[in-house]
Amino acid sequence: MLIKDRELRLSLKLVLSAAAVALLAWVLVKLKPILTVFIIAILAVYCITPLVNFLIRRRFPPVLAAIGASLLLLIALFLFFYLLLPGLIHELGQLATFSTTDLLSLSTKLTELINDLDQRYNLQLMDTLLDYMDQFTGQIPARVEQLLLSASSFFMAVLSRAWVLLALVFLVFYLVQDLEKAKKNITLLFPQIYQGRITRILGLIDEKVGGYIRGTLLKCALAGLLTSIGLFVLKMPFALMLGGLAGLLNIIPYIGPILAAVPAVLLSLLPDTPNIFLVVGLYILVEIVDSFVFTPIFLGKAVDLSPLTVVVSVLIGGQLLGTLGIILAIPAAAICKVLLFHYFGPKPPEQSSGDLPAPVKGSSTADSPPQR
Repeated sequence: MLIKDRELRLSLKLVLSAAAVALLAWVLVKLKPILTVFIIAILAVYCITPLVNFLIRRRFPPVLAAIGASLLLLIALFLFFYLLLPGLIHELGQLATFSTTDLLSLSTKLTELINDLDQRYNLQLMDTLLDYMDQFTGQIPARVEQLLLSASSFFMAVLSRAWVLLALVFLVFYLVQDLEKAKKNITLLFPQIYQGRITRILGLIDEKVGGYIRGTLLKCALAGLLTSIGLFVLKMPFALMLGGLAGLLNIIPYIGPILAAVPAVLLSLLPDTPNIFLVVGLYILVEIVDSFVFTPIFLGKAVDLSPLTVVVSVLIGGQLLGTLGIILAIPAAAICKVLLFHYFGPKPPEQSSGDLPAPVKGSSTADSPPQR
C-alpha cells in the first residue's frame, strides 16, 4: 500500500510538472514581444553584474555601482557600432552590387562540383540540386534588396521607438540594483520552512545561467573575431559579415558553426577568392580553438547538460519561439534540470525532514533518551 501511494504521488508530481511546463510555454509564446525586451535586459544585467559586485566590494554605493556599470555597457555598445557599422554598411553595398557574372560563375562551379560527385558516387541528385540552385541564384538580387530595405526600416523603427531603448536602459539599471532584493522577495512567497531550500535553488540557477550567458557571449565574440581576422588575411570578400555571422550562429551548439561556414565555402568557388580548402581549414581551426580553448575556459561546466539534451532543447526552443527560443533553450534546460533535481532528487541530510528548522538547543523530544 505504501509503495502504491508513493507511485501515485510520483505520477501526480510528473503530471503537474508537465502541465506547468506546458502552461509556461504557452505564456512565453503569447508574451513574446514583451519578453524580447525583458530578455535583452536580463542578458545585459548578467553581463555587468560581476562589475557591479566588484564596485560594491570596493565600497561604492549600490546605486553608483549600477550607474557606473550601465554607463560602461552603453559606452562599449557605442564603440562597437561606431567601429564596425561603417564596414558592415560598405559590405552590404558590395553585396547589393553582386554582379550577374558572379552569380553565373558560382552556378557553373557548383554544377561542375555536383557533376563530379554524381559521376564518382552515383548520387543521382543533379536535377534536384540544379532546380534549387536556379531558384537560389534567381532570388539573390531580390533577397539582397529586401535585406537592405529591412535593415533601413529596422533602424527607422528603432529611431521612431526610442522609448523602447529608454525603457531598456531603465530596466537594466533597476534590475542590476534590485536583483538581490528581487530574489529575496521571491523567497518570501514560500512558507518559512522551505525558504532556505528556495534560496539555494535560486542561487544555483543564478550561478548556472549567469555563467552560461557571460561565457557564451565571450565565446561567440571571440569566435566571430577570429573568423573575421582569418578571412581578412585570406582576402575573402565580406570578411566582416561572415565573421559576424559565425559569431551569431556560434550560439547554436554543434549546428551553428557548420551553417556559418556554408556561405564562405560557396563564395570561395568564385574567381579571385581564396582556395576552398583554405577556407574550410580556417573554419575547422576556429571550431577546434572554440571547442578546446574557449568553451572550457568560459563555460566549463556552467550548465552540465548532455549533448542530446542540448540538441533537443534547441529544437524545442526554436519550434516554440524561433530565434529567441534557440537563444533561451540551453539556460531554460539548465533551470529545469536544477528544479527537477531539487524536486525529485535526494535531499541533503539537513533537509531530510522537509527543511524543518533545527530544534532549539537544550529542548527535549519524545524520542530523546532519558537523562540520568
